[in-house]
This record gives sequence, structure tokens and C-alpha cells, in this order.
Amino acid sequence: MRLIRRHTEAADFTAALIDGPWEHRFVAARGLRFHAAMSGPRDGRLVVILHGLPLHWWSTRLVATALSAAGYRVAALDLRGCGASDKPPEGYTLPMLAGDAAGVIAALGRRSAVVVGHGIGGQVAWTMASRAPQTLEALVPVASYHPGSLRPKRQLLVSPRAAGQIATLRSPRLAARLLPDAAFMSALLTTWVSAPSAIDPASFAHYAEAMRVPFAPAKAAQIMRWATRPLLTAAHARFVRSARVAAPVPVLQLQGDCDPVLRWRKVKSADLGGQNYRFELLGGLGHLPMEEDGRAVAGLIIDWLAEQRLTP
Repeated sequence: MRLIRRHTEAADFTAALIDGPWEHRFVAARGLRFHAAMSGPRDGRLVVILHGLPLHWWSTRLVATALSAAGYRVAALDLRGCGASDKPPEGYTLPMLAGDAAGVIAALGRRSAVVVGHGIGGQVAWTMASRAPQTLEALVPVASYHPGSLRPKRQLLVSPRAAGQIATLRSPRLAARLLPDAAFMSALLTTWVSAPSAIDPASFAHYAEAMRVPFAPAKAAQIMRWATRPLLTAAHARFVRSARVAAPVPVLQLQGDCDPVLRWRKVKSADLGGQNYRFELLGGLGHLPMEEDGRAVAGLIIDWLAEQRLTP
């Protein structure tokens, strides 16, 4: 990938507060302030949606609006370090991010929620199954592998091209140089979808602008570095072993069959999905299913939740 450098002006957290049929809310949890785009009836069953990287909550908007229209109360959350959420110096590990999501659920006045997660957000959701199972009603990982499935030959999970891209994004220096640039963001994300026209071009500018918020690129790099290279230290290896538990709640794993990043046959998590596990292949979709056809993804989730008797 050609490295692009642009001189960009810094932005503040309001860059992620994009107008739409939702309410921007700040939630205090674990000593931090988290941003969530809230929609749907206040008394509806809570669904928390966790974005992937280098994105923020905006990438989940189509799924969020469809779920809220179906009667669910939806919190499209910015992970710590991302979007309009706080960006503390430390805490960018999957266990910490899982604890954040559990803390937000409690701060919203709920004991548990359905958790949907894309990419690294999906890994956070999987981690909640082992670290905070009491906060879950169901899990929906999208274009994401279970962190407990990692082995020394983990590179088999991703394509060679994607491995190189991820290595670039793990560098705080390169992330700070590249991610605030809309042209780079466009060049990167169009290689992750089934076709260049599958993603709204306006999204590139939204994601790049959110990366102009001070510290945002470095924090995204910290999350990427920890989540995608977890066998380099003894602490990471212990986490992977501890994560190898069957999910105690229903799981719907969604994966695009045209994903150029993850190899769907390798990421299927039947051995860790628990007794109520379903794997659904999304025909014609790539690594950003929520952007490519968010309404179809939401329809699958809504139908599946009805089967699980997890109606609004």
C-alpha cells in the first residue's frame, strides 16, 4: 500500500457526533466517559454494538437504525480511545475493553444486553463471554474471530495482504501519519469490501476526521497491536488460554464469503460457540458487512433474536 501523507488540522471529539435519527449520549463507566449513539424505545431490550478498527460507531449506523426501528434500544458505542469516547493513556487490551462494555451496560441501568461486535469489536464481545458472562443475553460477532482460537500459526486467519495492512496500522507513528487522511482511508477500506461501490464515500471522510482527534490514531494502534499479536508475551498467551471457554449464551456468527481480510473457513468458531451456536455466511459481502449491506445484516439479527425469544 502506498503511504500517503497529508497535513491535516486537528479535530475535537465532536467530529464523531454526526447528526441522524439517534441521540448522542455520554455514559460514565469505570472512571471514563464513553460516547454512544442511542436510538430506539427506552424500554426496549438493550443491544450494544461495538465497532471495528480503524472505524468508530458510525460504521454500525445502518444496523443500529434497523434494530431500533424493530423496537430494540440500541447503544452504538465508541470503544475507549475511539470516536468521542475518552482516550486514557492505558487500558487498550481485550479484557479492559470487555470490562468497559460491561460497565456501560450497567451504567445504562441494565443487567445484561445483546452484544453485536464487528472486527475487533467482535473480539471484545467474545471476550465478554469469558470475563463478564453475566452481562450477556446473546452474542453476534461479525467478520471477527474468537481470540481464544489464536495459535502460533494465527497468520492463517488473515490474507497476506491484510496481514501487511494490519502491521502498518499497529504502528502508532504510521497510524498517526496515515489514518487522518481521507485518501488513505478510502484506499484502505475499499480493499476490505466486496466492491469499491459497496461503501458510502462519505464514510471515508467521517472516519478520517475522527482520527484527527488528538491521540485517536495512537490508541487505535494500541488496540490493534494488542488484539492482533497476542501470543508475543506471557500475559497475552495467558489471556488467549483463559478465553478458550464455550460461550454461555446464544451466538450468531456472521461472516462475509467475499471477505478479503479473514478466511471464513478458518474463523468459524463452532468449538467455542457453545451449545446454541449458529454460523451464517453472508453471500457477496466482504469485511465490512455493516457498511456494505447493514439492513440485510440487521434483518438476520432480528430474525435470529426472535428465534431465541429475545424480542424487544
